[in-house]
Amino acid sequence: MRALPVNASLSAVISHAWLTEHSSAESYRVLPNSFTVLGFQFSGRIHHDGENRALSTLGATGILESWRNFRSEASTRSLLIFFKPGGFYRIFGPVAGELRGDSLSLREVVPAKVEQQFADILLGPLPVNQKWQQVEALLQKLMHRDISPETRGALYWLDTAHGNLSIGHIASELAVSRRTLERKFTAEVGASPKHLARIVRWNHALRNLGHHADLGRTALAHGYFDQAHFIRETREFSGTTPSLLGQSF
Repeated sequence: MRALPVNASLSAVISHAWLTEHSSAESYRVLPNSFTVLGFQFSGRIHHDGENRALSTLGATGILESWRNFRSEASTRSLLIFFKPGGFYRIFGPVAGELRGDSLSLREVVPAKVEQQFADILLGPLPVNQKWQQVEALLQKLMHRDISPETRGALYWLDTAHGNLSIGHIASELAVSRRTLERKFTAEVGASPKHLARIVRWNHALRNLGHHADLGRTALAHGYFDQAHFIRETREFSGTTPSLLGQSF
């Protein structure tokens, strides 16, 4: 795995980008996080094990509702772009809200002309670093919209409180109805504010647990009712226990 540099002009919409290589076939589990991912396979294919199908070689995956198992074929080489919450909307528009947690071909979610522009770059003969620069230039060209003040404000509060804040409280702070906040947020982020809050809180709790924090204290410190509540949420999101996951954080 190699990190690719992200142009400062895209730092508001892209968290990070990776070039990944799997020399042999490999199965792995992806856990819920706050990113929408745009992926392209230069070689090989990635399969969705749960749906028993190969993903498009140029596609997008929205914010997951639960863990998902993938499988890479031998010699799979991919470019993965991780968009911050609201970032995919700023580039590609309302389709962000329709994508949700699905894994779809880019052609299914953007105009064919736009999909072809990405394909022309990524399938071309240039070295990967130059292709990445051209992809960034195209993303900059497509970034001509912004998220609403309601969504921006909610993302700020969720980040500040590490997800441990009720949506009603956030709506009150923003002087907007909960219904309006949920509608705009879901359309622009691709997940409801409640679901994203759960993911943010859970990931932050796991990071703390990875620093040898006590399970019960970690649960209470992050707004869970008790240790059992944290364990149930972890099993729902990951299919395993907090103690096992915490070792990898």
